This record gives sequence, C-alpha cells and structure tokens, in this order.
Amino acid sequence: MSLLYLVRHGQADRLGKNYDQLTDHGWKQAKLLGEYFKSQRIEFDSVYTGTLNRQKQTAQGIIESFSNDLFCIPEPVENSAWDEFDSKMWLGLAAKIRHANDKFAKLYESYKKAWEEGKEETRDYFQELIQIVLNDWVHGVWDPVEPYTFKEYVEKVSFGPKEIPNNVKSTLVVSSSTPIAIMMGLSCKMQPVEFPVFMKSITNSSLSVFRRENGHWEPVSWNNTPHLQNPDLVTLV
Repeated sequence: MSLLYLVRHGQADRLGKNYDQLTDHGWKQAKLLGEYFKSQRIEFDSVYTGTLNRQKQTAQGIIESFSNDLFCIPEPVENSAWDEFDSKMWLGLAAKIRHANDKFAKLYESYKKAWEEGKEETRDYFQELIQIVLNDWVHGVWDPVEPYTFKEYVEKVSFGPKEIPNNVKSTLVVSSSTPIAIMMGLSCKMQPVEFPVFMKSITNSSLSVFRRENGHWEPVSWNNTPHLQNPDLVTLV
C-alpha cells in the first residue's frame, strides 16, 4: 500500500508584485506542517513539488522542520504536472470575458485598483474573478484557449500521480489548489465539469491524503489543517 500526502502551498503574496513567493504567514504554515508530520511520525520515501517557487518554498519549510532534528528526508523532485495552471490562461480568458460581461469588467477594474494599492480586498476580488474564469474554462466556453484547454490541463495533471513509483510507501507532494482539486475529482471518478466543487475551498498548506489500491488512488482525507491550531493562521488565498 502507498500513501500520498498532497499539500497545497502556503499563503503566497497576492498583495505584492510577485505572487510566486510565500508570505511570512505562508512560511509559518509550512514549518508548522513539518512539525505536525514529525509529531505524527510520518516520514517520506519520496518528495515532489511543481516547478513554482511558492510550491518549492513550502516544501523547503516542511523539510527544514525535519532537518533541524536530523530526520532523513529525500530531496524534492520537480515535476511540472503538479504546477498550477499558467497565468496566461486566466488573463487571456479574463480579457475575453471583460468584453462580454460588464459586471465582470467592473469587478476586474476594482481588483486591479486594489492590487495596485496593495489593499486586502485584492484577495476577495481575485477569488470572485477566478471562480467566473474557472467556470468558463472548465465548460469550454471560449475553447480553444492558450496554453491549454481544461481537458488538456486535466490530462497534464493526471501524469503526476502516475509517475510516483509503485515501490514507495509514503510520498509528499506540494502542489496548488487546482491540481489538488483535479486529483480529488479523478480519485472519486467524477466528470471533469464537476471538479470545480473542490476548487473553491482548498486552504493554504492544507493536507489531503490518498491511498493507492490496485493502481488507483483513493481519497482518505481531504483539505485538513491539523497543524494550524490558531484559526488566524487558516487562509484561502
């Protein structure tokens, strides 16, 4: 039996000029998760991340918690199958939707203004915008889109769990919310258009666990944050 511990990256700098960077809050989330794994005597035979900086930093924070106490943990292997969707996709779709939807266009302008001013409302505006964009993407409203359709992206993500060797018992993967939602949908054998139900609620540094049975990954637990005892540390965007 193999177990996959699938983690979303810690809080990233949505208010800054470079989103692909953990905040101090995100670093703390990652290190607390590492401490949680140690407390539960959970060790890993293999570790994977996507290629994004926020994913690699989260893995680093987790691994540092092990290394500080001289625990043995493998070096992470990068695999782009675990990457979040390319920002070109959402920006391209947002541009198309703005021309067709006045309400979306006004919301986008509010988001842009809040981001330029570094306001907390940026996260709320983004969350509302991205749900609209993802809905159109998943349903193929504007297909074909660059750099990939949702169907093509699902196929890309599906290679990640397939590439985990059969002879490892415990694997840590640090990814992002959309690949994690897709992994959950695939494991439950749902239709791709149903996957967005998971995309809305995946919290930063949350832990989802899957078990491999007869070549198929089955869900064991979903979107848990047992390492974040302080509710102020629980974040979504």
